[in-house]
Amino acid sequence: MNRDSDWVLVKSFKDGDQKAFNQLICKYKKEVFRLILKMIRNTEDSKDLSQEVFVKAYRKLKDFREESSFKTWLFRIAINSCINHNRKKKLRSFVSFFEIAKPLTSKDSPLKEMEKSKIQKDIDQAILKLPEKQRQVFVLRHYQNLSHSQIAEITGKTEGAVKSNYFQAVKKLKKYLSEYR
Repeated sequence: MNRDSDWVLVKSFKDGDQKAFNQLICKYKKEVFRLILKMIRNTEDSKDLSQEVFVKAYRKLKDFREESSFKTWLFRIAINSCINHNRKKKLRSFVSFFEIAKPLTSKDSPLKEMEKSKIQKDIDQAILKLPEKQRQVFVLRHYQNLSHSQIAEITGKTEGAVKSNYFQAVKKLKKYLSEYR
């Protein structure tokens, strides 16, 4: 499915086709869950929050003005829900590298796996040291492969601010992880 198919499904839903929304859920439920999991770092809370995001989207979809893509609009709901969730729980951490890193292959020796584990821990700690805005932009850009303009739409920031936050995040991560150069 592509962006055009999202528009068709949104229009169908607005015209009363409930199955169209179910198709949107099927298309985006894994992406929304992964995004939320990266942000709040708790599987059970991520499942609950993912459901809440789709309930909010269902309730608000009739008012969706199609100024952005459906995916961007949905991710905005997910990120706002995560921010509110984190505020309520007063969590400072935003993302865990362990939850986003590729699993180690069984071909690696135990020593190699230990080295990778240390690197992963160090990257995790470096990402956690970033200010929240920079973490948010870094995760969306690096792990969700969103463009700067999409991130700007999702976060409500200017594209210039997004680029600046991403640049600063990368610069700080390079500094934090300089021992691996």
